[in-house]
Amino acid sequence: MNKLHKQTLALASLLQSATLVDQLARTGVCDSKSDKASLRSLITNSTNVEEVFNSPKDLSVGLNSLKTVFSKGTKNNQHIALYSLTLISLEKKLMKNKALLSKISTEIETIKKQDFFDIGHSNSLARLAELYKSTLGKLNPTIMVNGEQIYLSNKRTSNHIRALLLAGIRAVSLWKSQGGKTWHLLFNKKQALKLINTIDF
Repeated sequence: MNKLHKQTLALASLLQSATLVDQLARTGVCDSKSDKASLRSLITNSTNVEEVFNSPKDLSVGLNSLKTVFSKGTKNNQHIALYSLTLISLEKKLMKNKALLSKISTEIETIKKQDFFDIGHSNSLARLAELYKSTLGKLNPTIMVNGEQIYLSNKRTSNHIRALLLAGIRAVSLWKSQGGKTWHLLFNKKQALKLINTIDF
């Protein structure tokens, strides 16, 4: 797997988190297989995309979103594009804040040790949401999630959204560890699109 391939999959994992957040905010539900894969990425320490995600099928929602954004632009996906760009910006700030970074890694390690709760269990989502609020929630820019109030005001759904935003931050770190840079979003579009069309997901 070459560098562009790894970068594209890691970028798809960011778009996937953003898309799942959008799905939850608008409909109260999201794609369960991709959701599980994105949440599970939080408890995987590896910087190897192939170890974090078992196969491109784990990233089908993200790859579809990336394909749409790269081929049709962000007009119909403006919330997803905005969440993704804001997460890139937040991750940059987080990397400069050692105290918050340490808090996140300590708490994730604790959650990992609690084998009796699946990462998608409401207790795990609540802990991840609290972690998001007490760390990234204190940084600017704040992510304003748009959607239906009936879902946004539901405690489990709002916890789920925050847990996925945390997974989005993890995805940005993964993308950067593969050499991903913001300018690639503009200049590597054609190559990335060509590559996505060859991936079986």
